[in-house]
Amino acid sequence: MIAGRSTRMEVLELLRRKGRSSAETIANDLGVTPNAVRQHLTNLERDGLVVSQPERSGRGRPSLLFALTERADAVFPKRYGQLATMVLQEVQEMGGPEALDEVFARVAARHAGAIERDLEGLEFDEKLRRVVAWIGRAGTLVEQSEGTEGVNVTIHNCPFRNTALKFPQVCTITPQLISRLTGAAVSQSDSIHRRDPYCSFVVQRPSNSHQ
Repeated sequence: MIAGRSTRMEVLELLRRKGRSSAETIANDLGVTPNAVRQHLTNLERDGLVVSQPERSGRGRPSLLFALTERADAVFPKRYGQLATMVLQEVQEMGGPEALDEVFARVAARHAGAIERDLEGLEFDEKLRRVVAWIGRAGTLVEQSEGTEGVNVTIHNCPFRNTALKFPQVCTITPQLISRLTGAAVSQSDSIHRRDPYCSFVVQRPSNSHQ
């Protein structure tokens, strides 16, 4: 057992390396008691991170082997943001800022195409409400409110913050998406890229819409 590391995480890492293992084998490898390991395995199974399966080898009672579930993958460190930054850096070096602009324009268009059918025939306010709700379901804390210049859409926790700090083109996805789906002009007031605490956009209400 490594000082400063939780036994729970060490059990998960050992199962990641070995694939399947018994409580006794895990206890021996980690230098802890089998009862302590069984308690961790019980909790991990309850949390949906580990699954147990009996396996018979010869005579006697079958051994109970434990393995990770697909859900357990989320426990291990991920570097998606770092990879995205590396890829975008290569795109920029190959094609310049214009290439990045094109990439994010295509991203916005692809997302718009996936939901625009659900907005057909709706009035502006309902379209915008649904678009904002869709943005929220994508993992952002977003809200809208009426402002003096239009409808304010504020995103408090950008899931792409680290990437946006290096590539401001990331911040163009939301306004392009809103504009494509509502037909309204959209401007950005605040930006995490500019070290503001949040991103905010003003959606100009069309002259033929009603509040």
